[in-house]
Amino acid sequence: MSYKILIIDDEPAICSALKLSLESEGYKVNVSFSAKEGLSRLRTFLPDVVVLDLRLPDMDGLAVLSEIKEFDEGIIVIMITAFGETKTAVEAVKRGAVDYLVKPFDINELDVSVKRALKERALKYENEILRQKSEKNEFVTKNPTMLDILARLDSIAKADSSVLIIGETGTGKELIASLIHKKSSRASEPFITVNCSAIPSNLFESELFGHEKNAFTGASTRKKGLLELADKGTFFLDEIGELPPELQAKLLRFLEDRMIRRVGGLFNIPLNVRIIAATNKNLMEEIEKNNFRSDLYYRLNVVQIKIPPLRERPDDIPLLLDFYRQVFNRHFNKNIQGFSEKALKLLKNYSWPGNVRELKNIVERAFILARGARITERELPQELTEGKYVMPQSPGETERFIPLEELEKHHIAAALDATCWNISKAAELLGISRFALQRRIKKYFDKSL
Repeated sequence: MSYKILIIDDEPAICSALKLSLESEGYKVNVSFSAKEGLSRLRTFLPDVVVLDLRLPDMDGLAVLSEIKEFDEGIIVIMITAFGETKTAVEAVKRGAVDYLVKPFDINELDVSVKRALKERALKYENEILRQKSEKNEFVTKNPTMLDILARLDSIAKADSSVLIIGETGTGKELIASLIHKKSSRASEPFITVNCSAIPSNLFESELFGHEKNAFTGASTRKKGLLELADKGTFFLDEIGELPPELQAKLLRFLEDRMIRRVGGLFNIPLNVRIIAATNKNLMEEIEKNNFRSDLYYRLNVVQIKIPPLRERPDDIPLLLDFYRQVFNRHFNKNIQGFSEKALKLLKNYSWPGNVRELKNIVERAFILARGARITERELPQELTEGKYVMPQSPGETERFIPLEELEKHHIAAALDATCWNISKAAELLGISRFALQRRIKKYFDKSL
């Protein structure tokens, strides 16, 4: 892309030298020798950058700056000022100029200033696009694998087949499921989510299929189940790997005949529901251990989407950090400019066992603690500053990989410590249910709750 630069200065010699230099860098350059001429040309030339002299014969440079910004806030303005006018130049920066150069200046200074301003503007626009995408429930990513998944979602959505989404906790499985629903012909119909580990076994059948009045003690009225509420829409079964074996058979029966019978009911009810399931487990291993039915797996696994963990998407980390910086600036009404060099290095090198959800939580925590214009290592949790869970720097450094179970155990311990072992709060921090957390506590810490 060839950027356009408009020079507004009443000294022909300076204009000629700047034009020659900037054109040699590949820019399209136009020159005006007065404010009136410059503002007129602004509307036809539509420059990306205006190099503006602070003193012009027919108009004050600050007034010209105001008119430029009123015409198009996105135009980059670099002020040229004489020695001794720096106070006015600083005022120009406050009013929207990105930089000022004091005469006499090296032409290379202008070139550096222009390139920096264009780069910052491009980053600002990119971040705004990312923000808009995220607000529409789209992924913030430039990872090739993720981009390929996103590119395939349209065709997956149209197919109306069952989908199995595989990925670690916090990678965005529910977001992918939601996108599939929104891109499908069912978009105007319900999108119902159930966390399979969050419903006690004795209530699962009633929650999923509903019940008739007096079907059991406490059933004082008829209740539609979640599947029935999702009729004509999409039903998302999160953490399907946590579903107890006795309940897997009941779900399989529905997938085979697409009918339900409420608990205590006498008649079958046909339903038109698309099923999307998600898991952070290796279901083939669970099948070998007789923890998961193979016939249910094949019913669910018509289309498979595997979401890579954040540690395999290192280029996304700076994008996500900046995105959440903007989110929390708005949320907390702050103006955090970024991260210190050391903090950014720690964040980039961290292995993110909790993935994007953990990154969001860490940035939010840092915002709450931050007192300066930048987030420093002092606002980061201990697991980052200690540097224990770091990503390998090259394929050969396999000794720096941490087993997933150890990462999960460490992450759960950190959440429990942070909440003084409040199970509900820790489960919320981790993005899992109380029941799922209790099972993991029993597994890793041998404690009964």
